[in-house]
Amino acid sequence: MRVLFTAATFRSHLYPLVPLAWALRAAGHDVRVAVQPSLVGDVTAAGLPAVEVGRGPDFMSELKKSIGGGKGGPAAAPSIEQIVVPHIRIAEAVVADLLPFARNWSPDLVVADPAAFAAPIVARAVGAPLVLHTWGPMPDQLWGDLTSERAVRENWPKDLVAFLDKWNVELGPEYAALVVDPCPDELLAIRMAKRQAARYVPYNGAAVTPDWLDEPKRRPRVCITWGTTSEFMGADVLKPPLLAIEALADLDVEIVAALGKAGKELLGETREQVRAVDWMPLSVLMPTCDALISQGGPGTVLAAVAHGVPQLVVPQMSAQPLGAELLTASGAGLTLTPDALTAGSVVEAVAELLDGHSVRPAARTLAGRNAARPDPTQIVPVLKELADANR
Repeated sequence: MRVLFTAATFRSHLYPLVPLAWALRAAGHDVRVAVQPSLVGDVTAAGLPAVEVGRGPDFMSELKKSIGGGKGGPAAAPSIEQIVVPHIRIAEAVVADLLPFARNWSPDLVVADPAAFAAPIVARAVGAPLVLHTWGPMPDQLWGDLTSERAVRENWPKDLVAFLDKWNVELGPEYAALVVDPCPDELLAIRMAKRQAARYVPYNGAAVTPDWLDEPKRRPRVCITWGTTSEFMGADVLKPPLLAIEALADLDVEIVAALGKAGKELLGETREQVRAVDWMPLSVLMPTCDALISQGGPGTVLAAVAHGVPQLVVPQMSAQPLGAELLTASGAGLTLTPDALTAGSVVEAVAELLDGHSVRPAARTLAGRNAARPDPTQIVPVLKELADANR
């Protein structure tokens, strides 16, 4: 079986696809991963064969243009429409390269994250079933429940509907033949047609683990990370994590500040118990942590869920408020809005994460439920059956 993967030009959209691609290759199937040039290195670093498509437009430049961002970042969090428009611009370029490849290679399945808007066009062109692979709690505006064409047209951004209409792609329940969803039921906000529940297996990129990660901890370890949003929203987006670090610096905890180069520069000289790192994959860091503070990116939240780590979420954009609300309702985490974030509220929340009687057991329960779901190797026969039925 030949399986073509494609992802939007964000590492956080590519990484959730990797474990399933590994499982397919381990089962003897042929896999290709089609991405823009900026992600080719991430694909090959994961040990997967890459296909370079969509040469020319740069996604991050298109995103900054759409949200009006610059070095200082936009005044407000971008809307779904502002985020989707750059994905459409990229999809137009990707289709130009990916269609000829797909027609020559003839995949039996196309697997894509929901923001890879070239995928349904390619799947339709080659007559292969489309399998969508989600990355976490899905916002209604993007998903539209997939229950009817009318629901999609009412919920999806108009530019996206126009783009798919141009290629005569169905917008209703037949948009995807299957939806592989690693989001725990407790964090599922909407009904999905043809949903295949799956275990979330954390993968956050290739890594060389530092020596200190394997040494015994002398105090509880709190990870503070803010995803990749500082790359396009500017340094202002890092104010909340910097406040949290300052609030916790006098406590008897070890703080791992995984805020990238920008965050490391803003931190400057740190205290003895603050460890600033440029980049640390959560798949290797989370098993050693006792608590996590983040803005609630889906991959970040689910990495903590998979390892039973209680978390504090300070949501700022996109689907983050939705994920934070659902996580808090599950009991496995806490939420502070940016307006409610103070030194005192951070200290109080972290004390609850480390010593509370409800959050930690709830986080462990959620991890156990995730582990009980079908892993990627168990999803492979489902995909094989889908491809065989289409022949």
